[in-house]
Amino acid sequence: MKIGFIGCGNMGEAILASLHKKHQCYICEPRLDRQMYLKKKYVAVFGMLSDVAKVADAVILAVKPQDLPDVFAEIRKLPLNKKVIISIAAGITTKAIEKALSGVRVIRVMPNLPAMVGKGVSGLCRGSKATPRDLALAKSFFDGLGSSIVVQEKMIDAVTAVSGSGPAYVFLFVESMMKAARKLGFDEKDAKVLVYGTLLGSAHMLAKSADSAEALRLKVTSKGGTTQAAIDVFMQRDIIGIYEKALGAAKKRAVELSR
Repeated sequence: MKIGFIGCGNMGEAILASLHKKHQCYICEPRLDRQMYLKKKYVAVFGMLSDVAKVADAVILAVKPQDLPDVFAEIRKLPLNKKVIISIAAGITTKAIEKALSGVRVIRVMPNLPAMVGKGVSGLCRGSKATPRDLALAKSFFDGLGSSIVVQEKMIDAVTAVSGSGPAYVFLFVESMMKAARKLGFDEKDAKVLVYGTLLGSAHMLAKSADSAEALRLKVTSKGGTTQAAIDVFMQRDIIGIYEKALGAAKKRAVELSR
């Protein structure tokens, strides 16, 4: 299959890295330094925006949302009806793309940063013209970057709040634990071994265990013990409510950006 990339930043490259050995990839990337880097690393053909869109069977829109109007202006007159458009542009609805490109078949995807290391989570939905086959094709692309779920488009903003922005919440948690560990007397190196190792081990248990996160937490928490003392502080600060408010705020902002 011929796959065209309109833009190839960090997320575009993650997709390219997964697909370039199985498919013929064409790239439109305006930054010369980025072009040179990608040419050295991947087997791909570089070209002008309209040429890439014209030759590809599937076109991946991997540019910033504010750059899409210029992209649409250049390709809207091309025969796109036989192609599937896969957009990872945050906040841009399938309806907006269908309107801009005269009813094309659109799949909208919200990936997240760990896709860059093959551990991403993506949410996909299809526009009104896209077929189940189009959706299956796009899902196969993003399953190659980790895992994915299919949702109705009304849920994409919630996907953004949970998994799209989610890595930042995890990084903030680790940042906080690192600072707390250093305050307890550990140097950076030892704190990293303790905190990163605990995070990776706990994530592995979550992935492999049949128990829920709550059940696993309770296995670690002995009544009146050290873990309970820490958990009590978290609960006194209403950590569950904080997460609910934080994810709600992220979803609200995603809705605002999509208007």
